[in-house]
Amino acid sequence: MNNNFTKFILTGILLTLLGILLCLIATAIKPTNNQNLLPNPNFSLTTSGEEVIQLAPNRIAVKGNYGSNFSGTILVFDFDSNTKKFNYTGSMNYMDYFNNASKYGIPTNSSNK
Repeated sequence: MNNNFTKFILTGILLTLLGILLCLIATAIKPTNNQNLLPNPNFSLTTSGEEVIQLAPNRIAVKGNYGSNFSGTILVFDFDSNTKKFNYTGSMNYMDYFNNASKYGIPTNSSNK
């Protein structure tokens, strides 16, 4: 009786190891689909420092060095799913936003005193 029990346990262990080996082989030879990888929403457009930043699912901002007059400015675009194009929405000077937050209605430590 003890001999049958040992054979049963060893057969179970062997089948488990065989199943793990088959899963590893199937994973190793499965072709990868690179389209499932999500792209980084912040990527460089050119060497001059422009970046695209995803603000919302259908809204992006382009931040860059547009010259001395546009330093600290982002350009905001909304995606139109009908035309499959980005439409210009507006611009914002984020340097002014951070340096003068109370001007935009954001409470600061200095305005709370």
